[in-house]
Amino acid sequence: MEADYKNNDDLQLYDSVIEKLTIDHKSKTVQFHILKVVGRIDRNEGQNFTYRVKVGLLEFQGVVYANIPYVMEWNEWSEFYRSAIVSSSKLLEAFQQRIKDDELKHIYIGIDNDNEYNELDIICKDYSILLKPQEYILHDDFDWLYED
Repeated sequence: MEADYKNNDDLQLYDSVIEKLTIDHKSKTVQFHILKVVGRIDRNEGQNFTYRVKVGLLEFQGVVYANIPYVMEWNEWSEFYRSAIVSSSKLLEAFQQRIKDDELKHIYIGIDNDNEYNELDIICKDYSILLKPQEYILHDDFDWLYED
């Protein structure tokens, strides 16, 4: 049952690129600065494609637990693959009892680091995704953004 959620994309982050990861112990936040995929543009009669993205921030507030295995690899960008809002898990129940807070949330995130796949579990009070209004085209090399 618990593993069923690992195929979800509840936060609709699939293929969104991670630009920066910030862990702030003082404010109990984990932030992912992202290029969130908002659309796809097919090229060459569907043989190739590129993404339309928005610059954004995925933030977890009131973090009480986070296992964050993360890899940076030369010439590779990490991207989200799966995400789930887990309604029931042993990990969530343990922290709800320990902290005496039934409002805690369990968020699962799968990140593709090219040669490595990492699974993150975050137990927090809340989360948000904020996107800037401007859309960009994300080129294959991920280094150039231009306004459309």
